[in-house]
Amino acid sequence: MDSTLNAEPTSAIPPETRARINRLVNTLLERYSVTEPPVPIERMLKQPLDGLWDAHPSQISFIMGHGLYRYAPRLAEARLLYRLLSDSVPARQAELDTPWPASRRTIKYFARCLLMPEEWIRALPPPDRTPDAVSEIFQVTSYDAVIRLAELGLPVPADVVIPPDE
Repeated sequence: MDSTLNAEPTSAIPPETRARINRLVNTLLERYSVTEPPVPIERMLKQPLDGLWDAHPSQISFIMGHGLYRYAPRLAEARLLYRLLSDSVPARQAELDTPWPASRRTIKYFARCLLMPEEWIRALPPPDRTPDAVSEIFQVTSYDAVIRLAELGLPVPADVVIPPDE
């Protein structure tokens, strides 16, 4: 698989929004004591920090993904967490505020940042910084792994075209 090295991270998200989302992600990981992949997103949804948001079982999908998409529900759960945080006044007061209103692109960016934190990706040995390895280690789809690697300016398959709305 050929790959190219991007000199700069690829993201249409403004730098200040990216920084704010990364601070939120680091706070969540710290408060949930998560230090390695995979991020326990289902637990995070079911066990809100100090009751800062409502976790309704009807909102949480228990559908299992299959084949190439077996990890897709995890990204959906991370996007749901963003929406729950956005709707929560107590979460904002506890400095878990999210940029809002947020575009679909911003919410997807949050999900990738939460499930594949930059520090963890960069700490991987270079042979593990491939879409397939990142997918298995972080339990995300290969597609989202490619997008995240590109966002961080790391090598991605040369034949992959990243849609501008990602």
